Amino acid sequence: IDLACRFGGEEFVVVMPDTDGPVAEKVAERIRAEIAQAPFAVGNDGKTIEVTVSVGVSSLLKGTDSVAALMKRADLALYEAKSGGRNRVVAKAA
Repeated sequence: IDLACRFGGEEFVVVMPDTDGPVAEKVAERIRAEIAQAPFAVGNDGKTIEVTVSVGVSSLLKGTDSVAALMKRADLALYEAKSGGRNRVVAKAA
């Protein structure tokens, strides 16, 4: 079962068991593109703002990685996406 949850103030985690890295990267890109193309309504007066998302993707091979290592790679990938201009997906393989 895939799971999406808030991980910090402005961070979310999406866990996709049994999903390989290239597929996870495609899903992340779809999420990024959908968010970027949809204006976000603010208040009741019809104002909207543009919202973008930077995504760090990491993957593992079963039994060869720890959750901590997986999360660290995802965090490094996220940092790379943000420092590379934002509104990007960066993947880090195991």
